[in-house]
Amino acid sequence: MRTLLTAAFGLVLASAVAGAQTLDFNLDAVAAKAKQKAEVTLEGALLAQALQMAPDKVKGAAANVTRVVLRHYEFDQPGQYSDTDLEAIRKQVSNWPRLINIKDEKETVEIYMLTQDGKPAGFLLIAAEPKELTVVHVVGSIDLASLKEVVNSTIHYDLNSAGQ
Repeated sequence: MRTLLTAAFGLVLASAVAGAQTLDFNLDAVAAKAKQKAEVTLEGALLAQALQMAPDKVKGAAANVTRVVLRHYEFDQPGQYSDTDLEAIRKQVSNWPRLINIKDEKETVEIYMLTQDGKPAGFLLIAAEPKELTVVHVVGSIDLASLKEVVNSTIHYDLNSAGQ
């Protein structure tokens, strides 16, 4: 799951804005139950500053990004959040094609993509495990060539740094 989340984060950084739909989601009730949480919303000057510190590959791919939203929660035990906590988010993307839907006994990964004028214009990732939940949203079009380069370099980096 962590490799997939790393790839998704690479996808987030490879997105560029094209006037896509911004999702409005509130996970405060879920966050209140989490033992650990990471909530990141980058836009405007904060996003520009974050991109200044990024590798050149990412800077080029994300030159026009205007908003990145990441929510990650870890729980003490299974059952502290439910699938119904995510239904309001899923309803907002009900007309977006779901590109990936992986589900097994304990994990679910969904990736939705909004298209405008035949081009990708928005991205939503939901990754759920019994004791972890991650939601990533980016408004923007995806440059697939840049995406592949960023994802490959991100995964390569993580695999190399894992043993250090």
